[in-house]
Formats: sequence, C-alpha cells, structure tokens
Amino acid sequence: MSSNLNLDPAGGQSAGQTADTPVASRRPLVCARAIAKSFSGTAVLHSVDLDLYPGEVVGLLGENGAGKSTLMHILSGGLSYDTGALSLAGADVRFANVGEGIEAGISFVHQELSVVGALTVAENLHLGRFPKTRLGFVDYAAMRSASRDLLKTVGAEHIDPSLETSLLRAGEQQLIEIAKAAARAPRLLILDEPTSSLTPHEVEKFFAYVNSARAAGAAIIFITHRLEEALGLCDRLLVLRNGAIVSERKPSETSREQLIADMTGKPGIYDYKPRSGGVREVALAIDDVRDENHLQGISLNIGKGEILGLFGLVGAGRTELIEIIHGARRLKSGSMTLAGERYDPADPSDAVRNGVALVPEGRKIAGILPQHSVRDNAAMSSLRRFAGAVFSDRQGDAGRMATYTASLGVRMASDLQPISTLSGGNQQKVIFARALMAQPRLLLLDEPTHGVDVGAKADLYTIIAEAAEKGLSVLMASSEIPEILALCDRVAVLSKGRLAGILSRDEMSEDRILTLAFREH
Repeated sequence: MSSNLNLDPAGGQSAGQTADTPVASRRPLVCARAIAKSFSGTAVLHSVDLDLYPGEVVGLLGENGAGKSTLMHILSGGLSYDTGALSLAGADVRFANVGEGIEAGISFVHQELSVVGALTVAENLHLGRFPKTRLGFVDYAAMRSASRDLLKTVGAEHIDPSLETSLLRAGEQQLIEIAKAAARAPRLLILDEPTSSLTPHEVEKFFAYVNSARAAGAAIIFITHRLEEALGLCDRLLVLRNGAIVSERKPSETSREQLIADMTGKPGIYDYKPRSGGVREVALAIDDVRDENHLQGISLNIGKGEILGLFGLVGAGRTELIEIIHGARRLKSGSMTLAGERYDPADPSDAVRNGVALVPEGRKIAGILPQHSVRDNAAMSSLRRFAGAVFSDRQGDAGRMATYTASLGVRMASDLQPISTLSGGNQQKVIFARALMAQPRLLLLDEPTHGVDVGAKADLYTIIAEAAEKGLSVLMASSEIPEILALCDRVAVLSKGRLAGILSRDEMSEDRILTLAFREH
C-alpha cells in the first residue's frame, strides 16, 4: 500500500456523523478518481469516478463485460489500477493483494462460490483463524458456537455448523460466504450477485442483515441483475457500461425500464410477440403424473411451436416435473406421450434420443464442463447423432458450432478456448447451442436466464421465440414473472406439487399467477 492507514473505527466518519447524516455532508469512505485499467491493450475501465459513503447501499448495475468485476477487484486489492487515484477514509491506497484489502476492512463476496466442500460449515467460517484451547488444540465447541452466531447474523440459523459443506445446496453455501464476510465486520462490503441462489425467504433475511450492516455504518456495494431487488434495497444506483459510469440515479426517481436503457443503450428488453398459431398439434401430453414424494397428479399438454411457462414458488415442483420429462426422475404413476407415442425415458440420454433437450438450472454446476472447450461443451449432446462408426465427427462439430454461434451471437475468440473464459451470458448461449444442435422437438428450459445480464437476457428471449416460431415446443420453468409474461403463450402454475391452474395468454397477469402459486400454502 502506498501509505500506512490510520483509520478511525467508525469507518471514516467524523465525530457526530451517523448513517442517517445526509451524504452531501459526510466524508466518503472510498474515493476513486479517474480509475483506468487495460488488459493486453484493451481498455476495460475508462476514467471511473466513484464515491462510497458509510451507511449506504450502492447498487452497481451493468451487462456482463461492462467492467463491474474489474472495478471491484481494484477496490478490494485483487487487481492494481493503471492510472488514477484511490483513497480509503482519506488515505491514498494501492493494495498489493487481497490480504491488504481485507486488513483495511474490505470484504468481497464473490458470485463464484469458494467454500471447501470437504470441510464442515464451522471450519469454512473459521479458515485461517481456528480458535484454540489452552493446550493449543482446535476448540471445536467454541468454533461451532461462534458459527451459530455468525449464521444467525445473515439469517442462516437453520444450517448446522457440523455439516460437511458439500452436502448443502448452492444457496446455503452462498450464505456461508456472506457469513464469512460478516465475521470481519467490514467497513466496505462488496456483494456480487449474493441472492442468485437464495430462496425468497433467505433473500428476506439476507436483506435484514444488509440493512443492519448499513445501520452500523458499513458502505455496501450490491451488484445484481435483479433490478427489483436493487430498486427496493439500494440508496443509489450506478450503471456501468463499456467501462464507464453512464448514470447515477435514486431508486425513487427511476424505473426498471430506465435502468435497462442505461445498461444496454436500448429502450427496452423484450415484449411478447404473438406467434402464428391457431389450433396446435399436441407435442407432449402429461396425464396424472406423480413421483415418489412430491408431484401429485399433474396433467397438462404442450402444443407444437408453443412456449408453455411453468411457474411456482420454491418447492412447487417445477424442477421435479422437468426431471421426469427428461428422464432424470422416475414416474411413480401416470403416463406421457410424445408426438402421440408413449414416452417414458429411462434416463436423460434416452430423452435426448427421443428428441427432448434440456437447458438446466445452475450453469456452473449442471450446465458446463468448465475446463473443456466451447466446441466440446456445445457438441456433447449430439455426439451420437453425428458420430461415425468409430470416431466422433470433429470437423462436423466445428462447422455446426460455427453456424449456431453465429446465429446465437456468441462472443468469443475461438471455439477452442475453455468455456470458463466466456462471460456468463455467452456460456448460457453455448448451452442453448448444445440443446439446439441435438435437433430436438421439445426443449426444456429450467431458469434459462439465471445469472445473465439484461442484454444477454434479451438475446436469449429472441433465441427462444425464434425456435418456437420454427415449430419447436418449449417448456420453460422460471421464477421471474416478467420473463413468463414476455415469452409464454400459456403458463401452468404449480403449488406444493399440485397443478393450481393453467392461464391462457389473455388471462395472464402477475396477480393471477401469484394467486395460483399460493393456492396450497
């Protein structure tokens, strides 16, 4: 660091200042001026100015590739800026590494989980600082007790500190990451997509923690693609586009549509466009389907060229129904027909052979092979279809991949680069390419735009709508009602494993969808 820091414990506030003091009369905790950063001659940040005050939550919005992560890595010590100036509580700083940032009171909760699955929750929360007994041994009882207090702080008191972390679902692992940051009582807390894997109940409790941290005087940066959350939680909203801050707005003085326009430079994201229809031939019929423990007598059908939405609260059964259709979950009773023929896939490979493709929820866990190339990830569902007697058709894979990446607008240097080097939106487009390369007649989508920015989301909406226009049947499970309204011809609403109702296009509204979703609660 360029100087020794002598920071007051209030996070840079002068005597008499509180979190309720008007921002204009307070000293910034963080002051960034003309921050610029380039990689291999490509400018990623262009002269960014940023002030962050104690006791406020600042929403940082922007498309993937806008420069948000680079700016946050600079603030937290993961990267050094090329030009500009950065100060913390009035002292000039240039962190040499993340450790120095942590020592200065900055905690960065990354979107990518970094918990150690083989360790317990308590061990993850105390990595590098295990409490010791008087004899020098690890004090596991003290560690578990402190862990319970930490978990309660972020609304995760239901998690057992003794559990192996790999046994937890992604949202619970995310809460552990947040609890680790909370343990440091940071003066600057950076949250990158912290709610992407949380249930609505967990989000509510997490927001309570954020509000308490704000009241205690922490400055908080909240990075999200969920604009409704940003509008409801933040004190200010900053939009970063192409490496520069293009707008700063108060939530009470802006709208979702305005923020989208700021992020994309375009007036809107997507409006429903009626497709040529009439009476549709039934592609998939589901009759009184039940599984072992959740689904209870589901009956519905999907027409050829139709986009049928599937909505429900957490635990409603959306993913379970998709797993049955894709062969990952077995039927207990009931039946399905695909194009008029009995359909009961033994496993996902059998489903693919029958013309059913899936874009799964959780891109990082279930969607990609991160160390493999873009081409390999795209081709894996169609290897049997195009393989020769002995070897796979590598040249054909390249040609088909080129066709789909061009039509889907995948941005990459080469289809031989690891898929992990692409942005989240482009990774998701490759997963779409994989599904479409299998030439399916039914496409299953489980949270298809999870974790992608609004620009990539608009591209994916267009891809889905154009596929349906060409006759592909689509079943789309989504927790975002605006997404359902933007794309779907009808919506089937599940509630605690039961079909609560099916709404036609004319009947669809947010109120009606939510009323059905709460029917069994």
